[in-house]
Amino acid sequence: MRILGPWTLLLLLPGALFLTETWAGSHSLRYFYTAMSRPGLGEPRFISVGYVDDTQFVRFDSDAPDPRIEPRAPWMEQEGREYWEEETQRTKDTAQFFRVSLNTLRGYYNQSEAVAPKTHVAHHPISDREVVLRCWALGFYPNEISLTWQRDGEDQTQDMELVETRPSGDGTFQKWAALVVPSGEEQRYTCHVQHEGLQEPLTLRWKPPQTSFLTMGIIVGLVLLLVAVVAGAVIWRKKRSGEKGGGWTQTASSDSDQGSDVPLTDPKV
Repeated sequence: MRILGPWTLLLLLPGALFLTETWAGSHSLRYFYTAMSRPGLGEPRFISVGYVDDTQFVRFDSDAPDPRIEPRAPWMEQEGREYWEEETQRTKDTAQFFRVSLNTLRGYYNQSEAVAPKTHVAHHPISDREVVLRCWALGFYPNEISLTWQRDGEDQTQDMELVETRPSGDGTFQKWAALVVPSGEEQRYTCHVQHEGLQEPLTLRWKPPQTSFLTMGIIVGLVLLLVAVVAGAVIWRKKRSGEKGGGWTQTASSDSDQGSDVPLTDPKV
């Protein structure tokens, strides 16, 4: 297998080799099959060439206007139509087998391509004064990668915690580098990522979570609801206070009519 380009594969295999004996000596019969991928241009191209000794006698090209096995030696032209139809169908079946094999090889080849890491910075408070910033790199291939922290452009390698590169379980790898920083100074720190799958090195900062419009709407709604409940409670209490004041006046008047020798009635009873 030869690699022709970033996304093109060439599969070149010899076919069966037969040795035949004649009165003139030994002869060889060989077939060579070639399958070439071409993404975006249709199915892979397939070519089959047959040789007797060093003489080409048949050829098949899937790019031909009417792909068929064709004679390449004068003495093959005497073969009948049935022979050519059978050989054409056999070669087309071989071509289909090679296309499947080529797609399988392309899958393996793609795994050997560099896969850029997915990166982010996580934020973990550990006290009122300090937080841990953890720079993550996930799903990259191959496993060679560089993660470093800087503060205002100065390297912080000696103070950071760096774990060994670990497999992700799907053929890719993951890694992180952590650094303890003062709370409130997170934006002074940057994580720098270098990997062959990246067109250029990445520079990351921790992004504080932003309150969404939906969250703001919920908060405003709760505040308004709380204000309404408090206002309602105040109005209800004032109303109850007014009703109790009227009842006391009426009862006191009745008690005074009873005379000075009658005990006062407790308005709470």
